[in-house]
Amino acid sequence: MAAVSLRNSATELWNVLSPGGLATGIGSLPHTDPDVAVAAVWRRLRELPFWPQLPRRSPQEGMVPQYVEGFPADAHLRIPGPDRAAAALERFYEKVLGGDLEAFALGADRAPGFYALERLLVQERPTDLRCVKAHVTGPVTMATSLKDPEGREVIHDEGFREAVAQLVSLKALWQVRRLKGVGAPVIVFLDEPVMEVFGSAYSSLTREMVLDLWRPTLEALAGEPAWVGVHCCGNTDWGLLFESGVHIVNFDAYHYLDKMLLYPREAQGFLERGGVIAWGIVPTSEEARWVGAPDLVRRLVGAMERFARAGVDPSLLRRGCLLTPSCGMGGLDEGLAEAILDLLVEVSQRFRAGSG
Repeated sequence: MAAVSLRNSATELWNVLSPGGLATGIGSLPHTDPDVAVAAVWRRLRELPFWPQLPRRSPQEGMVPQYVEGFPADAHLRIPGPDRAAAALERFYEKVLGGDLEAFALGADRAPGFYALERLLVQERPTDLRCVKAHVTGPVTMATSLKDPEGREVIHDEGFREAVAQLVSLKALWQVRRLKGVGAPVIVFLDEPVMEVFGSAYSSLTREMVLDLWRPTLEALAGEPAWVGVHCCGNTDWGLLFESGVHIVNFDAYHYLDKMLLYPREAQGFLERGGVIAWGIVPTSEEARWVGAPDLVRRLVGAMERFARAGVDPSLLRRGCLLTPSCGMGGLDEGLAEAILDLLVEVSQRFRAGSG
């Protein structure tokens, strides 16, 4: 498959972000107070903060419930049956075509972390802020999580599958437009854990289906001060992600490094086009209590050396590098989650200082 051109200026992404080992988070934290959670982020990640999802605060902050508002699905994440499906989709597209972006806003009861970060950024007006990281559950994961009344995944219903892609794109666009007020560009991650099964015997996903689901978000943000990333915390077909047209590919570099090293040609092409690889180098588990930052930096540098031996330009690897935890941290305790953020910051500082 030929690589898709990055729709926004990739060169601008490198110029604005200057990644080079800059750190940010994934999505979820275990806190229940949004202001406390945002403060934990802000103390550590002032250049590229993210708004925290808080799944322990409310079931409405789960991956799908948080973003399904405005879509024809009930509280059990079921779409209407055949007798009501056409009318439900018609009402949905009336809102889409009506151009009322507020119809797809993140509700304050479902995403208080978003509003808490927005308030802080407006009050602080930070001078060291480069970008703000936002996120939305990706359409592949969303369309496999929503079900019809018979329990079948919406991914198999073409009409509702396309509607899910539109929903996700508008949730992403709303965040970008809303965050314009803080005076910084936005990175939006599509969180796609379901991509872990792509290509396996358990999945009927095709490349065309995945790309069609991601395309509306790429197109919606093409004219905005924003870039699109995809996060998958398991193994997947990384070549597909590198060639999909997204600007940032985020992977669990702590556990799945050997799998990523199978794609040096695709990684090189992606970096040459101005793409950024976000290395999830800090484990989001009890392992983080005993692994040290020097060890993680050595692991990261060693991985880049292995990529370089396979033909990837080492200067591009370092320059086009973000650092993250390996996954979200909503299932951890607060102390461990904040320790992981501290470890992430130390790894970033050491790497940016040239350690390793």
